[in-house]
Amino acid sequence: MPNSFIKSLYEGYAAQEKGNSKEAFECFQKALDAEKDSPIAAYEIASFYEQGEIVPKDLAKAYKLYLQAAEGCVEMAQAKLAEWYEKGIHVEKNAASAKFWRERSKEQMKTASQQPMTLAESIRQKITEVQNAKARETDI
Repeated sequence: MPNSFIKSLYEGYAAQEKGNSKEAFECFQKALDAEKDSPIAAYEIASFYEQGEIVPKDLAKAYKLYLQAAEGCVEMAQAKLAEWYEKGIHVEKNAASAKFWRERSKEQMKTASQQPMTLAESIRQKITEVQNAKARETDI
């Protein structure tokens, strides 16, 4: 159900922009439930667990979700893991791991052909593409 996934992400970003963290969390959770391997949804949920916002603070869950997002090429999650390994946040300080995640994050920035979009911009772009494709289908 990719459409429910995209819709849930979009609604989550819209709720975030309105300052409704509870609704944002619920939408991001629905997105993660719809696509369990989603690095984007994992990143968004991880930030709630890291901050202890809406849900109890749980750095173990946050780490697991940031790792899922980082492995899925979410640059911000890679940078977050680098920071955690540098500072010893929830994990033992590890210069090699910090360097690994920092370099992966930088590699992604280099390969981007334009300034990186925020996750919200990326989702909005995808929704627009889907809507345009549907409009073209109905015109045919």
